[in-house]
Amino acid sequence: MFHQINEAMTAYHDYLIVLSPSESVTNSIKQLKNSSARVIGEYEGHYAKAHITIQYWPRKRSVWIDPMIPKLERDLQNLSPIILDLNGFDFFDHQYNPTIYAKINSTPLTEVWFKQLRKYFSRQDFIPHITIAKSIPNKAFNKLWPYFQKLEWNEQIKIDRLTILRRDTIGHDKSYKKIKEIPFNSRYDFYTFANSKHKAPASVEKQSASPQFSLF
Repeated sequence: MFHQINEAMTAYHDYLIVLSPSESVTNSIKQLKNSSARVIGEYEGHYAKAHITIQYWPRKRSVWIDPMIPKLERDLQNLSPIILDLNGFDFFDHQYNPTIYAKINSTPLTEVWFKQLRKYFSRQDFIPHITIAKSIPNKAFNKLWPYFQKLEWNEQIKIDRLTILRRDTIGHDKSYKKIKEIPFNSRYDFYTFANSKHKAPASVEKQSASPQFSLF
């Protein structure tokens, strides 16, 4: 009986829908996470790969999710790739256990793009960001934040696909595995697309190349 219960539970998966940044940004975030661990010690999420979370679907069966993917592939052809500007660092207070993240500059064009994306998901308003140190104790935050507060990062990135990650809800391995990448419509230019959805045309800004990071 216990075997049957366990087998039923392992049929459930947690799904994470994300935007994956460029390799250069991923490597920079990895450097920052490693530097953070040297300052405050090991913390949850230290080894998580850089991403922008769009939707979390906990405890779902693949037979529920798999049929939704072809429709999502069709829907996302209505979206252009997106160009984002990284602009320093910030944190979510949460009152307890703050989260430090790489800040993404919000513009009228990025706002309208994310609004279009949210049409295909149940999640409503959120602040797009790339987590560096999630839900760390206040003592660790007070030790770590002064390093990020004075650190500058300005970089422009293009994201051209959505990524679906999955892990077993019950099990020893809590790491997510990539099961699907869904491209946005490469025939659409981001600025043309977003301006067409927005009332007033917005200007285009160029950002610098990827930096090398150290908190020390």
